Amino acid sequence: MNTEERVQCLKNIDLFSSFTDAELKGFAKNISEVQCAPGDILFQEGDPGNEMYILLEGELKVFKESREITIISPMDYVGEMSLIEDKPRSATVQADEPCLLLKIASEQFQYVVRQHSSMLTMMKALSQRIRRDTEIIAGEFEKANIMIHDMKNILSPFVVLDSIRKKVTDTTVQTYLGHLQDARRNLLFMMEEALANAKRLHKPSPVTTGALHTLIEELQASYFSIHPEIRDKTVVVTVKDILPLLAFCKLEIQRVITNIVLNAAQASKPGDQIEIILDSDGKSAIVRVQDHGTGIPAGLGKRIFESHFSTKSSGAGFGLASCKQIIEKKHGGTISYTSTPGKGTIFTLTLPLSPE
Repeated sequence: MNTEERVQCLKNIDLFSSFTDAELKGFAKNISEVQCAPGDILFQEGDPGNEMYILLEGELKVFKESREITIISPMDYVGEMSLIEDKPRSATVQADEPCLLLKIASEQFQYVVRQHSSMLTMMKALSQRIRRDTEIIAGEFEKANIMIHDMKNILSPFVVLDSIRKKVTDTTVQTYLGHLQDARRNLLFMMEEALANAKRLHKPSPVTTGALHTLIEELQASYFSIHPEIRDKTVVVTVKDILPLLAFCKLEIQRVITNIVLNAAQASKPGDQIEIILDSDGKSAIVRVQDHGTGIPAGLGKRIFESHFSTKSSGAGFGLASCKQIIEKKHGGTISYTSTPGKGTIFTLTLPLSPE
């Protein structure tokens, strides 16, 4: 890479965006290129910080106390915090694939930023905040990890449900024991998923081929009939079109429909009706959940799908954000709603039909 090409790279980096071409040209002559193979350690947490790097090609992973916390992609930079604050490395950086980087030595970096002393002061403040936030996030991940492990241990005694169900002859009791077994199984899967997310590991969701109306009927016979906020409402399922078998993660679609029906129940009065309508437009399966409750206030728009946003004073704001991620990102569908304050809300889900 020649000097002009390096200048163009530096101009795309926010740290250097305020520099003139002449300043960047002089700077670019003194930086070097570095190549890394997969598995190579760029620097270790606690090492002295003598250089920063700009990633041109490949991918880097950043670890804090052996836990992966982020990924560095091309045209991003790493290692600047130690140069700005003159402190040891706050994390370990490792190449995940063949990488090409620009290396900027501490002396070169300090010379350039001294030309913009006010910028250096600002960068130091930002770097200290980022370092502090990274420590907090790492601590919270560790707490969550420990809590999930403890919760899994607490669920262990529920394995006795398997033997109890075999000995019980009453069909009603067997049905309720089956619901408890399903709940335990689902909780364990969700905990494993949470642990994988905390470790930034990819845990693929189990995809099965099944009938959407069967899944909803199972929910109606189990969760909807026993949940204290749903059981005093009437949930009616209408199948307008016979849908072909679909490929989906059963637990995730159950979570979506349960969340939406629960929201509908919370907006409704005892005895009100909630309709679940299954239909098709030839390309997608369509699920509509309609209630006749209080409705969603006008003007909220897509905000109801944002994390931490809730229309309920006691709500955490994760339900609909999770629904959107599951339907749109994991299943390639859509989720939308229409609502009239005082008259009710209709949520519409679409899922692409499986190819023939």
